[in-house]
Amino acid sequence: MKTAIIFAVSLLTGFTAYSQQTVPAYKASLDSLKIIIDPLKQEAIVTRLIKAYPNANFEQYQAMLANNFAAARNTSKALSYFNQLQGRSRTTTLLTVPATIMSYDLKTAEAMVEEELGKTELSAQDRQALLNVHSQILARKGDYTNAFTAFKEYYDQTQRKSTTLTANYYYLMSKSGNQKEAMPELEKAVLTGVANEAAKAELVAAYDKLNPGKNSKAYLTELEKQFEERHKGELITKMIKETAPDFAVKDLDGNVVSLSDFKGKTLVLDFWATWCGPCKRALPAMQMTVNKYKDDKNVKFLFIHTWEQVPNPKEEAIQYFTDNNYRLPLYMDVKDPDTGKNPAVSAFDVKGIPAKFVIDGKGNIRFKTSGFGGTNEAAVNELSTMIELSKKES
Repeated sequence: MKTAIIFAVSLLTGFTAYSQQTVPAYKASLDSLKIIIDPLKQEAIVTRLIKAYPNANFEQYQAMLANNFAAARNTSKALSYFNQLQGRSRTTTLLTVPATIMSYDLKTAEAMVEEELGKTELSAQDRQALLNVHSQILARKGDYTNAFTAFKEYYDQTQRKSTTLTANYYYLMSKSGNQKEAMPELEKAVLTGVANEAAKAELVAAYDKLNPGKNSKAYLTELEKQFEERHKGELITKMIKETAPDFAVKDLDGNVVSLSDFKGKTLVLDFWATWCGPCKRALPAMQMTVNKYKDDKNVKFLFIHTWEQVPNPKEEAIQYFTDNNYRLPLYMDVKDPDTGKNPAVSAFDVKGIPAKFVIDGKGNIRFKTSGFGGTNEAAVNELSTMIELSKKES
């Protein structure tokens, strides 16, 4: 079972209306929600606070519980808390709760979404969010015709259509039977690096149907080759050469490692944290990359947990990797009690995470990136190209 999603906690507005004697305990209870993983324990705290402060608005915490119980596969409690929500809190969970339940209980997720879509008072914004989830549910069921219909309504209403969103639109179009119109756009998705494996497989299927007797595998290989060559050329122009700082971090046994320990190796640093959503979204792609280079002794990865917000960051990081079956080399960059700063991430002057650095065997930073977007496949391709270019400089 995956760890429940832990949402950032902020102080409730208006809590200063309570007496000075109650504020410390009140704040301590809210702060404890940041570090407790078990949703049943979170529920006990929220229930106690609701009774103690009946005039306060706890909907954001009830929304948190709806999401966390869904992630813990406690569907009945997830739906119970979801059904208590109104307004903005309900809107924010319309996408997350059914999307999480969908991963293990498709029937319940579908019933929940269809019930919400049938409500006459549903706002346009809420309907759009639900259409996206409904499309995913229908696609999982193999009902691609209706999945595309739902997604088309969602897609048409979306003002900013990302390349990934567009690729998914034409994937579903092709799956629903319109390969002729979809195929050029799926081809474009491969050439721009946003096509995932499902989109590539559908492009091959569309090519086979529209070009009987021709070699679809060779066709896809040529497209991928074109993308890789063009992308490689673009990345070459972005290469830098900056001396990497001589950082130091600890492995899980408490041993200190530094840049000098990896002399002659191509080194990939990934600064991340368990509270960082984009960091966690990037980890599946990073696991794919680590798997790809598992037999290459000249490429090393350090996943450096930093900017901790809990008193036991190592235990939390280990638990997150364990719950999600990540087999990634974990290191800790904890705050210096004297300076209040995390030394390694500060040495690299990182402004936001996730932040990645590719360092060649001579100790020079050749690439640095931040954030995460797009598909896992595109991320793996980009980082792999950075690694290969950096290896040539080692």
